[in-house]
Amino acid sequence: MNDCHNQLSKMLQKHITLNLSRTKCLTAFVISMLQCRTVNLALLCNAMPSNKAKSQSWYRRLQRFVAEVSIPWQILPKMLVSMMDLKERDKWVLCMDRTNWKFGKKHINILYLAISFNGIAIPLFGVF
Repeated sequence: MNDCHNQLSKMLQKHITLNLSRTKCLTAFVISMLQCRTVNLALLCNAMPSNKAKSQSWYRRLQRFVAEVSIPWQILPKMLVSMMDLKERDKWVLCMDRTNWKFGKKHINILYLAISFNGIAIPLFGVF
């Protein structure tokens, strides 16, 4: 693993209780999402560290991770604020966004609260 993976892995371990294998998987998952700019597992598995594992193996591993690992939503905002090194005295730019999807005949409305950081909105909370 390179330095970027190690740093992110250490930060994640501070906030999320997972075994080392799951932490490494989450680390690779996050980095590949940032690199590929997608959450499509079929595309992400091609951006995973190769270490002689086939992309199909990574695909199945990511499927199991998503199905089996549950991270409490309350941890994520604290972790993101800590990772971005934001202080309470700093001025925060908060963004609110609503999206509406139609799934069959059902409308799905989602309201997000995010922090704007270096021109990127990082979601903190979502209301479904």
